[in-house]
Amino acid sequence: MHSKTALRGVNAFLSALLFALGCSFAVNASAQHVYYRYVNKEGVKVLEHSIPPEYAQLGYEVLNASGQVVKVVPPAPTDEEVAKNAQEREAREIYARLKRRYSSAAEIESAKRRRLANIDTNIAILKGNISSVTNEIQKIMGKAADYERRNQKVPAPILQSLSDAKAELGIAQELLQSRQEEYQEVIEKYDSDKDAFVRGETLEAKEDARIQ
Repeated sequence: MHSKTALRGVNAFLSALLFALGCSFAVNASAQHVYYRYVNKEGVKVLEHSIPPEYAQLGYEVLNASGQVVKVVPPAPTDEEVAKNAQEREAREIYARLKRRYSSAAEIESAKRRRLANIDTNIAILKGNISSVTNEIQKIMGKAADYERRNQKVPAPILQSLSDAKAELGIAQELLQSRQEEYQEVIEKYDSDKDAFVRGETLEAKEDARIQ
């Protein structure tokens, strides 16, 4: 009698345990069950257990078993958007470097004017040297011509002085050309930096406005 009662108790306990485990399994399975909602090529919203790769690129929503949206996946960026994002990222990096040197676009303009003024001074000095050496060459050539008119051989020192003066003139002219090219390069560089600074400021302002 006691053994039958005990057996019925064990059976009841096992039944309750199995029922509880079954409920727990059902709850877990339900909790892990998700749906994907996306728009197909006909423009119709579709709700399925999986999503085709071609539609995943267009963005979708993840819903739980209760129909609640638990995640929103935005569309993959287009090639144009990828390129634009890369350009903006590069612009921000350049802006960050410029900010370590300048506080404003006006400061960049001031730095450009100072640099150009320095180059202008060098150009003026070189032009003065070129004028002076040119005059010296003309004088030396005049002396050489005097000897030639007298049918005399031009002395070696005069010829050497003429050669040295022409070499000096050539160097001065090369330096002048280099400084003139540098002048234009400085204009282009500082103008480019100023444009990059202004663009970076604009992107930063847009980002701040978006966050706020």
